[in-house]
Amino acid sequence: MRIIGGEYRGRKLTPPTNKDIRPTSDRMRETIFNILSHQKIPLQGANVLDVFAGTGALGLEALSRGAAHATFFDQDPRAIQLVKKNATLLGAAEKTAITCASALDLPLSRRAYDFIFLDPPYNLDVINQTITSLRKKHYLSNNCLIIAEYSPDNPIEFPDFIKITKEKTYGEARFSFLEISS
Repeated sequence: MRIIGGEYRGRKLTPPTNKDIRPTSDRMRETIFNILSHQKIPLQGANVLDVFAGTGALGLEALSRGAAHATFFDQDPRAIQLVKKNATLLGAAEKTAITCASALDLPLSRRAYDFIFLDPPYNLDVINQTITSLRKKHYLSNNCLIIAEYSPDNPIEFPDFIKITKEKTYGEARFSFLEISS
């Protein structure tokens, strides 16, 4: 596991030691960030939220590519320790906020986020509930882009206020790029 591009390119991340944490592969992260580089919202200077953070690879990749700040949530204390370790390894700890919390019971947000990564365990059906909770708790900026990763065997009907802008399937993973519809 390593950072694919940007300031920390090539730097290794500490991988998980337990099977409960499933990191997004280097190849998939590269594809995601290639797609993000062609979006109307620039990653440069953005606020990023990585929910179900695991290793923190998605949020840390965003920081490497110019995001100003990344917030990480995971309910597993082992994942939180791993994110802290990886942020420190990169020298990015000062650009992060890392909290142990359930995605369905997050605190009220003090900032709106431009990019949100949702990568829950595939056996949990919580993406819709999480998006709805993020909206109620003021995490979504007006131009927010949500990147959701889930099993293609478990298709998702997103909330009414969400519009799918792009979908990609790679083996065991499907990625949906979502915007807030008017």
